[in-house]
Amino acid sequence: MSDTPGAGAVLDDRPELRDATEAVLAVDDEQDGWTFDDIPIDSGQFGELVSTGIVEKDGEQYRVADPDAVRAALDGEPETGGDSGREMALGDALRFDFDARATGLLIAALSVVLVARTYVIGSIYRGDDIVLSSNDPYYYRYHVEQVAANAGSAADFGALSVLPGGVTNGEPLTIATLWWVSSLFGGSKEVIGHVLAWYPVVSALVTSVLLYLLAVQVSSDRRVGLASVLFLAFIPGHAFRTSLGFADHHAFDYPWLALTALALVVALTTATNRTALRRPQAWIAAVGIGVGTAGQVLAWEAGPLLVLPVSLVVLGQTLLDVSNDRSALVSNAPVLAGVSLGAILAWSVHTVTGWQTALVTSAPALLTLGTVVVIATAEVARRFGGTVGQLAVVDFGLGVVGLLVFRFGFTAQWGTFNSRLDALFLSNTIAETYGLFSADAFGFLFLLGLTLFLALPAMVWGLDLAWSDQSGWLVASSYVWVLFALAVIQVRFVGELATFLALFAGLAFVWVASWVELARPVLTTGDRDLRDVLVPDTRAVASLFVLFLLFGSLGIVQVPVKTSQVLVEDGTYDAATAIEADAAERGFEYPENYVLSRWGQSRVYNYFVNGESRSFSYARQKYGPFVAETDPDAALSRISNRVGYIVTTEADIEEPTTMYARLHQHFGSRNGDVDGLAHYRPLFTSEDGSHRAFAVVPGGEIKGTAAPNSTVSVVTTLAVSGREVDYERQTTANRNGDFTVTVANPGTYTVTTDGGNKTTVEVTEQMVYSGGNVTVE
Repeated sequence: MSDTPGAGAVLDDRPELRDATEAVLAVDDEQDGWTFDDIPIDSGQFGELVSTGIVEKDGEQYRVADPDAVRAALDGEPETGGDSGREMALGDALRFDFDARATGLLIAALSVVLVARTYVIGSIYRGDDIVLSSNDPYYYRYHVEQVAANAGSAADFGALSVLPGGVTNGEPLTIATLWWVSSLFGGSKEVIGHVLAWYPVVSALVTSVLLYLLAVQVSSDRRVGLASVLFLAFIPGHAFRTSLGFADHHAFDYPWLALTALALVVALTTATNRTALRRPQAWIAAVGIGVGTAGQVLAWEAGPLLVLPVSLVVLGQTLLDVSNDRSALVSNAPVLAGVSLGAILAWSVHTVTGWQTALVTSAPALLTLGTVVVIATAEVARRFGGTVGQLAVVDFGLGVVGLLVFRFGFTAQWGTFNSRLDALFLSNTIAETYGLFSADAFGFLFLLGLTLFLALPAMVWGLDLAWSDQSGWLVASSYVWVLFALAVIQVRFVGELATFLALFAGLAFVWVASWVELARPVLTTGDRDLRDVLVPDTRAVASLFVLFLLFGSLGIVQVPVKTSQVLVEDGTYDAATAIEADAAERGFEYPENYVLSRWGQSRVYNYFVNGESRSFSYARQKYGPFVAETDPDAALSRISNRVGYIVTTEADIEEPTTMYARLHQHFGSRNGDVDGLAHYRPLFTSEDGSHRAFAVVPGGEIKGTAAPNSTVSVVTTLAVSGREVDYERQTTANRNGDFTVTVANPGTYTVTTDGGNKTTVEVTEQMVYSGGNVTVE
């Protein structure tokens, strides 16, 4: 076509061909190849279109040579060249042309994200130890180390067979990916610690880049993309979950979500007609949809909830297609291909590795089936003149029928689904199960700052933009509203919501900036022409900074607050190292060196002391009843043969006879009328007294004789973490004058009887740890 005039030039010279060109273009949009009998123009006009190159022959059929160029000419837009549309780069489809100014500003915004996630590095890297944040990351650390210990190299995927059922049906792809990356760098415990510490930060950066591309794609405005990344940097609920060291599974979910949403936008905005489907962009996006949906369900057992927005997108797009008299099959073909690929990938991995349950890995297949039904229904409605309202009613009815078939035709699967649904709405003592607006939760202000208030009007505006036939805003709105609903139910979804909330906050911020005349108006139209970033003057920069602080200041303040709440406290770490040193000196092995503590710290202690950080269930069952117990013998029987060490922390227990009061407040020593304890040797106390550690020991016995039925007390002074404390036990001699008292600490004891007689006796560590005895002369 290089030697033929462009469509614009032809129509400028031959305006009488405009109607014929429009008619042919309409047929070409509907049919992939056609004949002269299919078009409503005469042979003379048809010959003119062929001779000028607007129409070309394709085998026995014809087609419009360059539909985009013809469409642009009919709309009065400048042409970009005969083959430019067909050869459009993927970077153009993603609205990212690597403009130097925009790229530089994006790097600056990513630097803000990086600093907001890594400023706690001093709390993570402590000497030779890598101290991950919170409790749950040690669960993933344990399993990655277990896989690495059984694997020969990064290519030894057979080592993944050691994953227990809890991981196989929980977060198998998360564990497998962390192991594989660690293996690339050697797979040692130290390397695994580095990988787990940094992977949340990498997740935040990757998600930020995908968010920028998504925001620019749907808004046609680079400023919205940059503002979105900055708002994401300071959403506390996302910041602490992607902070350095917080190696929970949630950070692994965020890039999959952003990738799937971006791929959906590219697929829907490029599949405008049959000719567009011949180009690679929509099919590359389909691959992204498939990989994203499969990744979500394999990464987390609740992953099917994260693909719910895809079904809403398909439903909304088919309604828009019928409303605008378009082929739903053409518009949604790449999406259908993508979800089909996701179904194949998820089920194939499940079949080969056993990852996830059949119900979880069936989610992409069910999504594919639903997509086929919805598209087919829309095609039927369009061909028979159905309205959008009628189609919506039919879709709703089909959804109800599908639910009833699932309920009564697959009872076993329904039972599993129902139990999972109950778990979704269950709130218990785990903070992340509370609702976003629950009085028992951290508080939505502390998790989202003012971003929610800024974004909510834009979220409503997004629905209007979506209904005005803008597929990009349909995708963004579907994700943000579905994830907002999930976050309202449980705050564990706040991190997933944050990416899309930041997008709408970025849109609202640019709109407000334009309203106060600090920026040009926002586009939101999805046009190919991007709104570039211009460098404002110093006064405008200062004003924009103040405006950002107005909406982002609470988040900026709360990011360090929320992040500090998940860091391992100095007292916890110091107690763990003190116990580790004692266990090493005694040569204890698991379970002799098991540490009983509050369940929210159990994995931390046990990882550093014995490496067994898989579960906190024993601590959750035993610690509370143990510290509340008032009978020392009953307390000891609760933990006999299972616990080597105990860590107590401050609690609201006032009863002086409880084990908590006896241990945490008095180091096991006698206090008034409350007797001392015989089997708990103090090892550590934090400077502020918030954490105290004890070794569970048989104790050494002090034997002797005194006046019959007289009171005998034994007292020594202990040095606990540089602090001197008294340890006293008391007993009564029997009618023959014999007495025996068990003590938990080595040292020189002063033995005093009722008559005031005093003597000293030495109790060695060997006696305390082996149950030996010494006799008072």
